[in-house]
Amino acid sequence: MSDYVCEELIVEIFTRLPPKSLLRFRSLSKSLFNCISSPDFIRMHTFRSPKKVIFKHGNSLYNKDTEKFYTLFKEDELALCLERGYIGTTTTVPYPCSTSFRTVGSCNGTFCLKTNTKKGFSLWNPSIRRKLNAPDCPGACELHLGGTGFGFDRMSDDYKIVCLSLMRHITFVYAVKTGTWCEIASPRPEFDHVLYEAVSLNGVLHWEVHYFKYLHSYILTFDLSSHVFGMIPLPASTRHWLTTGVTTIQGCFALISYIRDVDDTCIRVWRDASWSVVFKLGTGQLPIDGALQPNNGDLLLDIYSKGLHVFNPKTQVPPRVININVASREMHFHQCIETLHLLDIGDTACEKNPL
Repeated sequence: MSDYVCEELIVEIFTRLPPKSLLRFRSLSKSLFNCISSPDFIRMHTFRSPKKVIFKHGNSLYNKDTEKFYTLFKEDELALCLERGYIGTTTTVPYPCSTSFRTVGSCNGTFCLKTNTKKGFSLWNPSIRRKLNAPDCPGACELHLGGTGFGFDRMSDDYKIVCLSLMRHITFVYAVKTGTWCEIASPRPEFDHVLYEAVSLNGVLHWEVHYFKYLHSYILTFDLSSHVFGMIPLPASTRHWLTTGVTTIQGCFALISYIRDVDDTCIRVWRDASWSVVFKLGTGQLPIDGALQPNNGDLLLDIYSKGLHVFNPKTQVPPRVININVASREMHFHQCIETLHLLDIGDTACEKNPL
């Protein structure tokens, strides 16, 4: 191919192709294999990959050990489904791990999974069916681990897992490239409860933490490159609202809050060193576990025990239910992209529908 098309144009074309095609093209020649597997190509491909939304499903609402599987949608396809109020799909793929697990976080199309029966973590890229098992966190059996987080350090071009210990006020950081855990001191003021798993944004993890029995609360931040902690104060009127979820909205860290006094739910974002209310949802006492905003401007809401809802910020009509055509209950969702990360690191995950 290089005899007819220059190498720069080949790279330009290939960075816009889906991972499934690129995996096949690696077998065409040694030069293509090296090109597609190179960190620079993977980085450029990740930057150009379109956004998608992945839904986690389960066969049962109350059985935690039921089989988990997922469905994947492009944002433009999802936007059309939200307008119709119906998501029709028959293609489901099982997760490559035990049925009892939770998602610690996601970044660059890679997910960090933690089983409920073991202390270890697994990194999983559904686009290329690659999974990497991380060693147990040091002292995980003896220490009470609080919050966990997962993100990508752009300075070192590396994934990192972070675990906060509440007993000794220390923090453990795992780097994928070295395959080792390191220990650093946790910040002060000390905290005695971590309410949520971290949200990763621009290489920084965000947790909501409390100390002195919920008398003081704030957002704890951790820079994955410098390993430096920071703090974002919560809005002054914390006594009148309860945080039900954390997420990213419009490229900013956001709190999903239930306002006790007015029986309403809103979303606050931290932008330009201040909090602002960007959405008032009018859901009453229904707790919202998660939210994301596809490219059509609507808000996709995961309302606990009530399923998937969509909210139109322009009309301000209360959120409406979205039906999903799968034999399950929708459990959670994440925004993701299809990438080649973990291509030459992890093992091929055992799934019923392999590539």
